Amino acid sequence: MSGRLGELLVRENLISVQQLRKAQEEQQRSGSRMGTALIKTGAIEEHKLTDFLSKQYGVPAINLKDFDIDPEIIKLVKKDVAQKHVVIPVNRAGPSLIVAMADPSNIFAVDDLKFTTGYNIEAVVASEVSIREAIERYYAQKGPSLEEIVGSVGDDEVELAGAASEDVDDAARAADDAPVVKLVNLVLMDAIRKGASDIHVEPYEKDFRVRFRIDGVMYDVMKPPMKLRMAIISRLKIMANLDISERRLPQDGRIKLKTPQGKTVDLRVNTLPCIFGEKVVMRILDSGNLQLDLSKLGLHEKGLRTRR
Repeated sequence: MSGRLGELLVRENLISVQQLRKAQEEQQRSGSRMGTALIKTGAIEEHKLTDFLSKQYGVPAINLKDFDIDPEIIKLVKKDVAQKHVVIPVNRAGPSLIVAMADPSNIFAVDDLKFTTGYNIEAVVASEVSIREAIERYYAQKGPSLEEIVGSVGDDEVELAGAASEDVDDAARAADDAPVVKLVNLVLMDAIRKGASDIHVEPYEKDFRVRFRIDGVMYDVMKPPMKLRMAIISRLKIMANLDISERRLPQDGRIKLKTPQGKTVDLRVNTLPCIFGEKVVMRILDSGNLQLDLSKLGLHEKGLRTRR
């Protein structure tokens, strides 16, 4: 279909003949596909092109910019295969792997994916531009793991971050230490990626743990060393603009984050003194997930049309 895409768009009055010619010149110059050339020259908006392709191929369209793909799903398709066929896996449903493709009619790509992954392939359509951007984003070199960051904290930082330290300046320096900053950032981003509604950072007598609430259920995520307890809590309080010297009274604050996908996420932060130290609870408020749509309440269509 790629060879006829421009003609079909002209026939549907989505682009003009002049825009098609300009896109063809861009295609010859850059060697890109027609869809990419059309978007690059401004002949058509990306979402309109994907909607058109969705109707032509009879498969759903997807906006990859609004999607957070699980790294475990990404691992199912190697980077070279994704680049070769301009595809990226987005989800898994039983024996099927849902893959975003610029050309869902490419049976060679589907067969190759089926052979290399062992899954049945269900295609959804996305623009070539967004797929290539997603490939660069998700297959980028990953940073250190939580275990590597925890292991990188030296003995001098252990003493600085120890529970016995009451010096505010020491606590602030420990909180700003690079491994602690990376650890806290990874925990927050992991919670957002997993769709958690709350993050609990809780000290106990003999251990220190981080838990996520996902779909109403609490899950243990990690147990950082006790040596990092003060540093992690101080780092969270600094991010929320709270007073790190105040450890005996509850405090409320807010953290505003921006994900690699460009989404803005607010975290409502509450600290509470308890018998073994300070507990921190964060409520994740993702404005992008606020769907104020009456149709989702299960009301009958006739009732939705009724005006008071």
